[in-house]
Amino acid sequence: MQNKRRIKLFELLNSKEKKNESQNKLIILFRPENIFYLTNFWGEGITIISDKSQTKLLVPHLEYTRAINTSKECDVIQSDRGIAIINTLANFVQDKDIVYSDVNDFDTIRNIQQKTGNKNLVIDNNFLYKLREIKDTEEINNIKNASKIIDKLFEIAVKEIKEDVTEEQIQSILVYEAMKLGARFPSYPYTTNPLIIASGPQGAFPHAETSSKKMKAGELIVIDITLSFNHYISDSTRTFGLRSITREMQDVYETVKTAQEKGIEYIRNTSDFSEIDACCRDIIINRKMGEHFTHSTGHGIGLEVHEPPWIRPNFNSKIKENMTITIEPGIYIENKFGVRIEDSILITGKRNKEDGYNCINFHAFSKELMIL
Repeated sequence: MQNKRRIKLFELLNSKEKKNESQNKLIILFRPENIFYLTNFWGEGITIISDKSQTKLLVPHLEYTRAINTSKECDVIQSDRGIAIINTLANFVQDKDIVYSDVNDFDTIRNIQQKTGNKNLVIDNNFLYKLREIKDTEEINNIKNASKIIDKLFEIAVKEIKEDVTEEQIQSILVYEAMKLGARFPSYPYTTNPLIIASGPQGAFPHAETSSKKMKAGELIVIDITLSFNHYISDSTRTFGLRSITREMQDVYETVKTAQEKGIEYIRNTSDFSEIDACCRDIIINRKMGEHFTHSTGHGIGLEVHEPPWIRPNFNSKIKENMTITIEPGIYIENKFGVRIEDSILITGKRNKEDGYNCINFHAFSKELMIL
C-alpha cells in the first residue's frame, strides 16, 4: 500500500511540475502525518523518497527498533539526532536534484541547504495534502471506527451530565472511556485539553477551554469530541440542554440543526464546497443570526483534525469521491451560550453526471435537542 501511495505521489508531482519532468526529484518529509502515510511509522524521523521504489526512513537510535517493527516497504537507517541526522540526509541529496519537502522550520531548511549545497529546494506541503484528501478503504474504516466510539461517548455523556458536575469531570470520564474503547487523542498547538466541554457562557467560545466550571440548570452544554483510531480522526459535536432552557436557546438550536442537515443534503446538488458553506450560512443569515456564525462550515479530516478540503466562503474547493469532511455550523451568543452540531461525513459517488455527490454520515447519534 505504501509503495502505491508513493507512485501516486510522483504522478501527482510530475503532473504539477512538467517543466522539471526530466530532472531528478527527491521528496524529503519531516511531518509525522506524512511519514506515517508513506511508511506506516509514526514517530521522530525523516523520510526520503528518491523514486517510485526507493524510500529511506532516517530515525534516531532510540526509534530504530520501533521503526523496524512498524514501517513498511522502506529501508530504515539509524542516525544520531540533531545536525547528525541532517548530515545523514545530505548523503542522499545531489546538487542536480530538485528537492520537495514539507519542512516548515527555518533552521532545518538552512541546515539542509548548507550541508547539501542544494538551491533547488521547494517547500510545499500541498501536494501531500492533495494526495491524502482522497481516502482508501482502510482509512475510511478507521474513521468509521473512530466515529462509532464518539457516538458511544455521547451516550455516556448523556448519563453523566448533571447539575454541579464540572466540565473537567465530564472530560475525564470521556477520555477514560475512549481509551478503553481503543481510541487516542490528537494533540493541538493551541490547547492542552483533549476535548471541548463548554457549558453556559463557555459555549459561546467555539474553541472553549474545558474548565472547572460547574454545570447549572438552564444551560446549554456543547460537547465537541475529536479522537483517533489507528491514527485516523473523527470529529463530532452535540449540544445538550440541562433541566430547562429558554425559547431563545431552542430557536438557536433548531436554526443550527436545520442549517447542518440542509448542508449535508446539499452535497447532492453541487460539486463545490463553498456552496455547502453558503447553504448553511444563508439559513442562519435569513434567521437574523449570521453575525453569530463566526467560523467556516467544515473541514477535511484524516491524519489531522483540520486538513483540506476546506468548506468556507469564497474558497474554490471541489468535491471528490472518498473525501472525508465535517459539516459543523454554529451560533455563539457572547456571554450567554453557544450551539454547534457537527458530523463527520464520507463523500461517495455520483448517481449520474448531472447529480452532485452522495454522502454517508459516520454518526448515528441523534441530533434532536436533548434536555437532560
